Amino acid sequence: MTFESKNWNSLPDESRFWCFSARYPFDDGKDDFLKNALNELCSSWKAHGQPIKAGFRVVEKRVIAICADESSAIASGCSIDSRMDLLKKISLELKVDIFDRFHIHVRENSSSKWLSVSLKTAKKMESGEFLNTVANMKGDWNPISKIKGSWLCP
Repeated sequence: MTFESKNWNSLPDESRFWCFSARYPFDDGKDDFLKNALNELCSSWKAHGQPIKAGFRVVEKRVIAICADESSAIASGCSIDSRMDLLKKISLELKVDIFDRFHIHVRENSSSKWLSVSLKTAKKMESGEFLNTVANMKGDWNPISKIKGSWLCP
């Protein structure tokens, strides 16, 4: 299941990008909480008093992507720190660590279930697909990517 903020598609491909991944899927009963919390996080984001246009996308109940259009205001250290504090609160409410970078979600094909494996194991795989959490900008991000030919297995 995927859902996103209303403005996700209107934000430019050059938008700055952050991605967070949970080892286990978010509970079904937490969808409304997650949508509301992420909408609040994005709509209230400011840097030096200037609003930052931001959006989110949640993929497969495991990945939270956030992007910020910095054309009118740059997301600076303090504003990023405040977003991280809100994300920590979201993580606690979901009872899932979204900051653990030592796993990758993989599957054989689109009809297979996701498996959480170590990065080392994922790098040895030559086929299948994975939930990609790596990109510099929104336009570079492909949330469900083929393993072969990716940064995992060039």
